[in-house]
Amino acid sequence: MVISKAFVNFRVGDGQDAAVLIDNALRKEFGEDHVFRSSRSMPAGTVFQSMLLTEAAGCAVMIVVIGDRWLDENNGVRRIDDPGDWVRTEISLALANDRPVIPVLLGDRPNLGAKDRLPAPIAGLVDRQYVRLRHQTAERDLAHLVDEVRPLVTTQGMRIAGPGHPLLLTNLAPTQRSSDLRLGPAEIDGRYFGESIVYRPSLFSAQPRASISFNLGRKYGRLEVTVGVLDDAAEADQVGVFRIVTDGKVSTQVAASQGQPQLLSVEVTDVLNLRLEAYRPGTTAHPLQAGANMAGGVSNKLPELAWGDPMLYP
Repeated sequence: MVISKAFVNFRVGDGQDAAVLIDNALRKEFGEDHVFRSSRSMPAGTVFQSMLLTEAAGCAVMIVVIGDRWLDENNGVRRIDDPGDWVRTEISLALANDRPVIPVLLGDRPNLGAKDRLPAPIAGLVDRQYVRLRHQTAERDLAHLVDEVRPLVTTQGMRIAGPGHPLLLTNLAPTQRSSDLRLGPAEIDGRYFGESIVYRPSLFSAQPRASISFNLGRKYGRLEVTVGVLDDAAEADQVGVFRIVTDGKVSTQVAASQGQPQLLSVEVTDVLNLRLEAYRPGTTAHPLQAGANMAGGVSNKLPELAWGDPMLYP
């Protein structure tokens, strides 16, 4: 039987301690046979080259631990630029075999980008959605990582139980997000919501109906969220329409105005895909018309809406 495994990729001298924490958290959730970390998983006498190549190419998901020294040099050459670098080799095999790859950024280490000039075999790493692991929030961050890995790793064909505690939806990585949406704080009807989904275009709306989607992995029971118009909206008389779609079916749709938010509670038991949609009726859809309106001082009826602290419950 082929065993589905999470592969923990790390660089000695950079993130090996964090790799141990991640390994422990994943093994506690999925079992030792479903997690591979080279320092633990290869017994003495193993032909390590062959085993590393096999495990990296066939993993269910690769977790790439990236700290401040991940791009350090050795004798004047970055280690990642050496074709013989095992960190590079493992990542390139996972990417070449279309394996899911999750970068884990340690502390406040900036995300990888074009400026880092990664070698071609692993250049695709910069496009992968990352998660962050900080010392101050390690327990929460590890739980988030486990939730991200859960849909990708199976144990003997059995569905893995979901978390037994509430989880902010914004702790999950979106599978799709409209460009006008941002994640961050919002104030709705005098209340502060620190982990919100905010729909607020600055000049014109790229997508008059914004949406964001998440893979729930059939692990949760209920979603609760407060929706409404932002307290500091420039056009306070606007109405926002909010829709929750579960596995392609509209579960609920409400309208909310400033000072009159709506509290939504939706059953998401056995839901795989969750999509949140929001729009303001009458928003100018055509960019040329939007530009003409701006020049003439006519409102484009831009939405100033938010989903306040969306929370998933077991």
